[in-house]
Amino acid sequence: MSDVYLWETDVESINPEEIAEKLEPFLKDFNGRKIALKLHFGERDSDTHLKPGWVEPIYSLVEGKGEACDLMDCTVLYNSPRALASTHKKVARDNGFDFAPIVIADGEKGREETEVEIDGDIFDRVRLGGALQDYDCLLAVTHFTGHLGSGFGGALKNIGMGLGSKAGKVEMHNAFQLKIKGKKCVACGKCVENCPEDAISISSEGLLSSEQAEIDHEKCVGCGGCIAVCPEGAVKIPWASSSRKELQKRIAEYAKGVVKERKVLFVSFLLNITKKCDCVDEKQEPFVEDVGVLVSEDPVAIDQASLDLIGKSKFMFKEVMVNPDIQVKHAEKIGLGSREYELKKID
Repeated sequence: MSDVYLWETDVESINPEEIAEKLEPFLKDFNGRKIALKLHFGERDSDTHLKPGWVEPIYSLVEGKGEACDLMDCTVLYNSPRALASTHKKVARDNGFDFAPIVIADGEKGREETEVEIDGDIFDRVRLGGALQDYDCLLAVTHFTGHLGSGFGGALKNIGMGLGSKAGKVEMHNAFQLKIKGKKCVACGKCVENCPEDAISISSEGLLSSEQAEIDHEKCVGCGGCIAVCPEGAVKIPWASSSRKELQKRIAEYAKGVVKERKVLFVSFLLNITKKCDCVDEKQEPFVEDVGVLVSEDPVAIDQASLDLIGKSKFMFKEVMVNPDIQVKHAEKIGLGSREYELKKID
């Protein structure tokens, strides 16, 4: 059984400095070490992602303990400014995360990665952002939300999907059969220039008379780089290639690779809880009441506690009917933590 600590608060009354003070006893093992503070910085038009003012006091506390401390994320798979490291950093700073160094762990185009061996049911190794290997401590600060693909986005998804390299994200989604949307492609050639396997060419053959890019799936290795560099968003990602059940399991197995041989502490903000995740580039309204802030050394326990406190049924959306239990059950099965926990409230 694991301990999960709860500070009850809401968006209106939260005291970030006090939260940081309460976290200090949990950070004794972080002293003198190189620390990555894993965040989701939000998209450009979102406004319910983690508030920079909630995170900055935590960063100041951790930065004072470690040898070095950086804010961290990886590039995303879908078409977004966050698909490239340079523009990902700009979005982060524009959203107020300009108080600390930012590291996009898989590099400018998402190709810098490290492979970590795991004992999973699906994977025997996972592909993570390369810079992660330089850090021996990780503070995963999570905004708990709903998610139409995996039911919910919590601590497991923050580190599993969040720290997978671009190719790792392709692997989690099992989205290897990328295609070019003919009506969007303008044959600019950027995907051709940036493909490391020479798997893309410009052709005028086929149903469309105009030139467009084509992917040779015999050569394609699923790195996802073409998604990042296409200015028209013409690369189609087959999201449905992995079932929602399998996606949850794959996320959990990637999370196992992240925590391997690394000290990790999990902090989850159950505030501004939206139906969709923070990757949605639009304003959202919270759909359940605020709960507070949780902390635990166990990612399974903290996600299970989050589901219990909010109500698991709230995340079984009519549009997809995904069971959010699958992720935490699989994570427990592969040895990531325990679904049994003791909730300890702290004033």
